[in-house]
Amino acid sequence: MNPLVSVIMPVHNCEKYIVDSINSILNQTYRNLELIIVDTGSEDKTIELINGIKDERMKVIRAASGKGLTHAFFQGFKASSGEFVTRQDPDDLSTENRVRTQVRYLQANSDTGMVSCLIKCITDVEKFRKACLFIERLQNNYRDSEIIEKAILEDFIPILFPTLLIRRNLIEKAGIKEEPEGFDDQVDILLRLLQLSKVEKIQKILYAYRRHDNAYHFINQDQEYSNAKKLIATSGIKNHLKYRGYFVEGPKNVKAPTGKEYLRVLMLVDALNIGGTETHVLNLAKELMELGVYVVVGTSGGPLTSLFEINGIKIYNVPLYSDYISNKNLYSCIKSIKDIVDEEKIDLIHAHLFAAMSIASEVNKRYKVPYITTIHGLFYPNDILLTSCYNTDAIIAVSRPTARMIYTRMGEQIKNKLYVVPNGVDIDGEIDVSNARKIREDLNIKRDDIVVTYCSRLAWQKTIAAESFIFGFYKLANDYSNIHAIVIGDGDGKKILEREASMLNKCAEREVLHFVGPKYNVLDYYAASDIVVGTGRVALEAMSCAKPVIAVGNDGYVGIVNDESRMLQWRTYFGDHKSLKSPDLVSIYEDMKYLVEDADERVEIGRWGRQWCREMFSIDNIARRTFSIYRRAVDNRPGTENVPQS
Repeated sequence: MNPLVSVIMPVHNCEKYIVDSINSILNQTYRNLELIIVDTGSEDKTIELINGIKDERMKVIRAASGKGLTHAFFQGFKASSGEFVTRQDPDDLSTENRVRTQVRYLQANSDTGMVSCLIKCITDVEKFRKACLFIERLQNNYRDSEIIEKAILEDFIPILFPTLLIRRNLIEKAGIKEEPEGFDDQVDILLRLLQLSKVEKIQKILYAYRRHDNAYHFINQDQEYSNAKKLIATSGIKNHLKYRGYFVEGPKNVKAPTGKEYLRVLMLVDALNIGGTETHVLNLAKELMELGVYVVVGTSGGPLTSLFEINGIKIYNVPLYSDYISNKNLYSCIKSIKDIVDEEKIDLIHAHLFAAMSIASEVNKRYKVPYITTIHGLFYPNDILLTSCYNTDAIIAVSRPTARMIYTRMGEQIKNKLYVVPNGVDIDGEIDVSNARKIREDLNIKRDDIVVTYCSRLAWQKTIAAESFIFGFYKLANDYSNIHAIVIGDGDGKKILEREASMLNKCAEREVLHFVGPKYNVLDYYAASDIVVGTGRVALEAMSCAKPVIAVGNDGYVGIVNDESRMLQWRTYFGDHKSLKSPDLVSIYEDMKYLVEDADERVEIGRWGRQWCREMFSIDNIARRTFSIYRRAVDNRPGTENVPQS
């Protein structure tokens, strides 16, 4: 079967190379193709030369002049019919077997949406020969999807768009902006395609990329670089590549306002990345909506976006791309927020994290929209706190150490508007036990084996705790033959930790340490575990699953969470905001060994932890306390709690 392939060729004043470029397509060994040429107002002999070529597979379209490359591609795509689509530039060449080779690859790899190839960089201009050699070597150095994605994470795109053969349905899903903003080289559609599918490179030179004085990317090379870097930063591609496993497919169930809401709240979050703050915002928003509060979220996006939408929460895109917003971008951010406030008739803004706090504070000062913020830890710099918190109607601290930090830095003037409200967890959510069983089966862990799970962001500043866990667990694995560890998380320290775990698995002569990367269904992993090691939200969620917890966090080690240590755990926020000592493998080993050896103690601590969560950290209670703070802020009064009954 030879499906139709559509080759789209935008052209503009390219008489020197156009005939060779067209013939390189028409002379393909793969014959079932159509060549759609889109002319954007050529004034030289380009059209005359095109008309001199007779082939029934060729179609010529006249597009508006000055509309650009993407507009021309859009017009060509509308006129095309192929199952597979590619763009060829009119000064480039395809080898005679290019289309056949790429079609066969996509037919043999149904899970791949597009495929690229190696290139040869050609020129007939002496001054470009060295540059061509560099471009060729650079592009051909990135040979598979893993290396390509790593390059994009480092702000470089090692794929030339015309080298791609793409499934039509993938382009339709990604969408083509008929008139893109900024520099027009189709990087935006490439990044959207990469969010939908990995890309591989066939290890053959199938495309000749030409450099010359009038080449589009030579003339605009400075714009090309800055535009690509900007799009990588703002498109969300890095989150998609880092946290692909978190993106959940499901029907969007965004709830419309009923007009009977108690309050209308805009939650501002810098990005919906993987972390305790973002997960708390999701659970809080869901519970507030159950209480009759209408909630929308303003954010730059991220891997948890789909979970918010599936759970009925409307998302607005706001350009909160960095912790510190430049003066250049400040006005557009303020305007975006004000537009949301006006459209949704917002009563109050609730900001989380740095950029969100800065913008909410500015909107509050200019438009008097009530504004509160939650401070999620000790990591807030002084300038953010001082400039963003003086004008707040209320400040929520998630722990006692956080509240002390705020009070110490800001003084008496914020005392009457400072509240301590911890992050909440859903105690009554159902957990599918079959998912927990499948996790064990997939990791080749027997039903009666003991599983210890460690969950954390594996960033450099947290690798000390992770390494202490890994080596402490390895010592434990020498004592028991039926024990496994699961490590959940991602970050720039993950690779070195994986190498250490691989070495320890070899020493143990069995796979006892399992790195599973980031997971959105962490509760299933806790359910599959006998013991959980972690801090902050990890500790809360594990206790909600009735699992015993060993608290080790960003600040240090606190130990087993039980009735005797609960006030210590709360005062240190499970080692995330304060601790007893630095994490060390001996302490972790001894506490794990204690719990491994006493199954009844594990069960008893798990039951106690779940009950403590219900009393102190349940999301319904946290949402009610938050609602009370909202009412006071909107009414501008200290007042008594006035919480609606669900």
